[in-house]
Order: sequence, then C-alpha cells, then structure tokens
Amino acid sequence: MFHPYAMARGVFERPLGGHRGPIGCSIISQEFYETDLSRGFVRGYSFQVARGLSPIASANGGSVGDRVPWGREHRRAYGERFDRTITVAIIGEDLPEPDNRVDLDPALTDGHGIPAPRVSYRLSENSRRMLDHGIARAREVLHAAGAREVAANPLLRAGGWHLMGTARMGRDPATSVVDAEGRCHDVPNLYIVDGSVMVTSAGVNPTSTIQAVALHVADGMIRRRS
Repeated sequence: MFHPYAMARGVFERPLGGHRGPIGCSIISQEFYETDLSRGFVRGYSFQVARGLSPIASANGGSVGDRVPWGREHRRAYGERFDRTITVAIIGEDLPEPDNRVDLDPALTDGHGIPAPRVSYRLSENSRRMLDHGIARAREVLHAAGAREVAANPLLRAGGWHLMGTARMGRDPATSVVDAEGRCHDVPNLYIVDGSVMVTSAGVNPTSTIQAVALHVADGMIRRRS
C-alpha cells in the first residue's frame, strides 16, 4: 500500500502572500474520510490544503506539473500565477489488495545469483474512484473560495513516498508475517520495524504511527533481553 495522491490548484485574482515562509499543510479536512457507499467507493481521503508555491515551483507547475510556457508571454503568465495559488491535495486510503505485493523476481538476480525484489502495484478501481471524487470536491471548494481557474493532477506519480504493508502484523502465521511484538513468525529473533507491518494505510501521513510501533517493538526487545 501507499497513499495515492491527487492535486487541485486554484489561481486567484489577487496576491495571497502564501509563498512566504516554509511550505506546509495549512488546513486538514477529513469530511470525506469515512466510508459512504453512496460515493461509489469504500473508506475515504483527507484534504491537505497548502499555501502558495515558491518562485521556482510556480514556474515549473509544482505538483500539478503545468509549467509556465516559454516565449513572448512567459512573464505575463508567470505574473498571473505567482503568489496567487492555493493547492488542495487529496491523500487517499489505499486498500491492501492481494495482487499488490513484493516478492522475488523469477529471472532478475544480482552478481551472486540472489533473486532481486520485484514490486507489483496497480492502482485499484476503488482508489481511482476515490481520487476522482476528491478532485471534484476540491474543484468545488476552490471555485467557492474565488479561484478564477483550477488545474488538477489526477494522480501524482511521484507520490509513492508512504510505503506500507507486505509484512503485516498479526497473530496467525498463515495470514501475517510478524507477531504483535514485531517478531517474524518464521525466522527466530528477526524483527521488522517500519511501515511494512501496518495492515491498513489510513488516509493520513504514517510517520507518527511508524514511530509508535518502533517504540513498542523496542520496549518489547528490552523487556525480553535477559
């Protein structure tokens, strides 16, 4: 699992001052976080609203990727965009699909003949419908806020930075890789302490959860060290 990301960016008539200071998440909304089957998908997503882009990011289009065009109209087009944008990110809850997995490549090996890892991932139909719903709602929000135009990136291909799953935590060795203490069921004294053990991805940044799991596993190792 990871977090499928989509982006919608609104351009406003007046300067907003949003490029000043560090770029970060200014508003988080979880209005569409819980399952509502009338939307056509299960689970949901968070909105992360960010302030304006830096001068360079404004020129290259940021996460939406629509660069300011070169040529005679470059300066005018840049002036219409810089310091006049708000970006709404849709961070979706990916489901643990059985076909999305990490296994050993049947053909590719390293110089010692050890099989290379093979990562298989395809965006599910549920996640696709979730992102489409999020983009539509983000467009409504930005237009209601006064945006004169809205551009969208339906799937941020570089957004796979929140990697989770494939070594899930659980009691049953037939359906999980590690136990509640992070120990592998099949390999004595081997611990996995990262996002691999998470059984769901949620629709929020996973860092705090990963840190909490790491502290939990470390406490157990200290408790049993004798």
